[in-house]
Amino acid sequence: MIPSVNPSGSDTRGLLYYLYETGKYEDHTDPHLVASFDGMSPDPGRDPSATLTDLQQLLDQPVMALAKHARPAKHVWHTSVRADPGDRILSDEEWADIARRIVAATGIDPGDGQPGCRWAAVRHADDHIHIVATLVTEDGHRPDDFRSGARAQAEARLIEKELGLHQVAPGDGTAAQRPTSAERHKAERQGRERTAREELRETVRRAVAGARSDEEFFGRLIAAGLLIRKRAAPSGDLLGYKVA
Repeated sequence: MIPSVNPSGSDTRGLLYYLYETGKYEDHTDPHLVASFDGMSPDPGRDPSATLTDLQQLLDQPVMALAKHARPAKHVWHTSVRADPGDRILSDEEWADIARRIVAATGIDPGDGQPGCRWAAVRHADDHIHIVATLVTEDGHRPDDFRSGARAQAEARLIEKELGLHQVAPGDGTAAQRPTSAERHKAERQGRERTAREELRETVRRAVAGARSDEEFFGRLIAAGLLIRKRAAPSGDLLGYKVA
């Protein structure tokens, strides 16, 4: 289970629009709330009378209650929490509990009588949820969300054990990113066994195997049809590269 924290947004409604949009994204099906800070926030996915603006205004209320000069420029905290492709499909109730645990662990809504931020957890695919929060607590302060990404990962390791899910090995954050459900759906539609991301990674692995120099390695990538962007130091030494 992988939480991916993005703590620096500025447009609550724009993010909600993305989460509830079904026309542009193949893996966005039946978007709906599974949990929220008060347990009764309006759900534009299931309540015909609720709108995205209703939910946005509710989440942003503590921010807007501050004087204009005191409002944080980037007040939107967002994380996706994604299950492993081999895990069973979790219920809405399980995802709701996961959302509550993640916001508590990260300091977004710590509980135990401490003031928290307003948040909502949206599910629009079988294998993941998104949590949206606004970074002003009910009493008008900034939450203690220092290192919220690392704290979310630590809580995810506990959740995996308790729910019998695939256990991700603790690491340094450099592991290759797994294909998203949208990438997997696209590969299936195109009749490919692997996603474009996985095929690209495998091409690089084959090229590096047995290459005796940088020139030979990059030559193999070019021959395989890949685009390469190199990053070099002022001295000309190679610092890194990107492929596509």
